[in-house]
Amino acid sequence: MKRTHKKLLPLAGLAGFVIAATSANAATTAYRNLVLGDNPIVYYEFDETSGSTAANSATTGATYTGTFNTTGGAISVGQSSFAQGGTAYDFGGGFIGAASALTSSLSEWTVEAWVNYDSAKTSASNFLSNDQGGWNNDVLIGIGAESGNVGVPGGSVGAIQQGSPGTTRDAAGAILGANTWHHVVLTGSTSAGEMAVYIDGVLAGSDTALVNGVTFNGADGIGTANLTIGAARPNSADAGYRPYDGLLDELAIYDSVLTPAQISAHVNAAIPEPGSALLLALGSLVLVRRRR
Repeated sequence: MKRTHKKLLPLAGLAGFVIAATSANAATTAYRNLVLGDNPIVYYEFDETSGSTAANSATTGATYTGTFNTTGGAISVGQSSFAQGGTAYDFGGGFIGAASALTSSLSEWTVEAWVNYDSAKTSASNFLSNDQGGWNNDVLIGIGAESGNVGVPGGSVGAIQQGSPGTTRDAAGAILGANTWHHVVLTGSTSAGEMAVYIDGVLAGSDTALVNGVTFNGADGIGTANLTIGAARPNSADAGYRPYDGLLDELAIYDSVLTPAQISAHVNAAIPEPGSALLLALGSLVLVRRRR
């Protein structure tokens, strides 16, 4: 009995370690496969641990590879992400210039990301935009986007569309807690006449009384659009810079509106059910025992 007892204790400890590593890898792979299967036009996994570029994993490839600009502050790679998320980026004032603009303007779109913003900045903390100044179908997305008192309220995550012509904004937002990871999806649909916000797979806010619409300006649109990650505009000297402060991971842009079922599937893939973890635990235990 003593030999059996001594043998099981290290096996249980080792199995616990294997569960953590294996389930994390399995969840990350499942999440990535679902995102890619839904055909994003841009997808940044933010798994780089060095360098100053962010790879685009979507089929558009190097067209949207992002380049760091840290004139206005830091971007730290290799940061801890949500439980199954690999690594993340920590934005502290810098931005990533992904391209001059998306190739085409989007009348139907989805932006998806895992967000963990810093409680020190609850307003004007924009993590994605194509803002060029003026009223040009620019879309800004973040915490308190555009600036908290104009657009999405402070302490809320959401999207704001600056239509053309006029100065009226269309916005949708929902309260989001700081300093913790959340799965955030924002959608814009011209056909449905709606902007919507999903938090952790649940519809949390929407705007169905649109004045200017939801068009996400691209290179074929109005003016000189800029796809910017980590700020509202790609110039830290600009008064409208409004940088993001916090952690960000798994950022994707789609030229379609993800359905509630697709959004739920993404969340579920990132957080394995207890039953799946238990099966992994048993499999790991059997494998280790056989090897011993």
